[in-house]
Amino acid sequence: MSSKKISKFALALACGSLLALPQSSKASPAAINKAELKNKAELKNQELKEKPELIKASIHIEAPREVVWQAVHDERKHDPDLAYSKVIVPGEHEYVLEQKMVLIPVFGSAICEMQNKEVPLERIDYKLIKSDRFKHMQGSWVLTPSSDGKATTLELSTSLDLGMPVPKSVINGFTAKKLQRRLKHVKESAETLNIKLAEAKKSTAH
Repeated sequence: MSSKKISKFALALACGSLLALPQSSKASPAAINKAELKNKAELKNQELKEKPELIKASIHIEAPREVVWQAVHDERKHDPDLAYSKVIVPGEHEYVLEQKMVLIPVFGSAICEMQNKEVPLERIDYKLIKSDRFKHMQGSWVLTPSSDGKATTLELSTSLDLGMPVPKSVINGFTAKKLQRRLKHVKESAETLNIKLAEAKKSTAH
C-alpha cells in the first residue's frame, strides 16, 4: 500500500474515532432550568427549617380593652426582664424603642432597637431592627374584647433567634416562660387599674 493510501486510511480511521466519541456533556436548557428549580426548592426548605418558631401565649383579663391597652404600655416600665425601655424615634402609631433585656440564657443581657407599629386598642406589632446579641426577633400583642366589652383576651407572640447554635427546646422554653410572665404582669396591672377606675367612678357618682 502506498504512503498516500496509508495516510488516507489513517485519516479515515481518525475521523471515525472522533465521530464515535460521546457527545458533549453540556446540559440542555430544560435540564438546567430543572436543576435551578430543584436548588431553589432546597434553599427554601432549608430557610423554613432555620426560621425561628413563632411561640404564642394568651390570658383572660377582667378589664375592658381600653384598660388593657394602657397596661400593656405601662408594662414596659415594670417588666423585670427589662433593665430599661425608652423611645428613641417617636411617632403616633409607629415608633422605635431601645430596650435592654436581661435574664437571658447564655448572653445574660442584650440591647435591642425595636420597631413598633400600633393599631390602637387592637394590636401592636414589633420587629427587631438591630441588636448587639440577637439575630432575629418579632411578634405582636393582640387584644380581643369579650362580647360584652367587660373583659379582654390578650395574646402575645414572638419568634427569637439568638444568632448562635442553641437548641430550639432551650430557646422555645425560655421564650414561652417570658411570654407567660409578661402576660401575668399585664393582667395584674390591668385588673388592679380597672378596680381603681370603678371605685373612682362610684365615688364621683355619690
